[in-house]
Amino acid sequence: PILFMRSLELRYRYELRGDFSEFPPELSEVLADPYLSWVRQMYEFYREQNWSSPEGIEPAMVIRPYPGASREGSDVALQACQDTTQVPALDANGQVVSEGGLDYLELYFKRMDGNLKLFYGTHHGIEQCPLV
Repeated sequence: PILFMRSLELRYRYELRGDFSEFPPELSEVLADPYLSWVRQMYEFYREQNWSSPEGIEPAMVIRPYPGASREGSDVALQACQDTTQVPALDANGQVVSEGGLDYLELYFKRMDGNLKLFYGTHHGIEQCPLV
């Protein structure tokens, strides 16, 4: 979970705070393709749209081990619920352009370049988190 939380911390620089000065190079220390490429695409999208979120608000997150789950030789799997219902996306004028939601995530990690990295993930919208 610490590795995933570090990736979120780095992503929040632009996803929440609108800091598009550069794609955080540290993400390549904790993410690998194809997940890294997806995150980079999201960065480019947010940058083009100039979206951010209200100051001081972060998504609520529940993270649990995902025993028995594996994908493409993964070493570790996590499942998570991410609640962004209190974290809308705002345009440059502060207008809401995207409401938040509740998503279920499956996250897969494996050793690459000597480090454990998040390399694959899925997410889909849900009505209620199955992890609480």
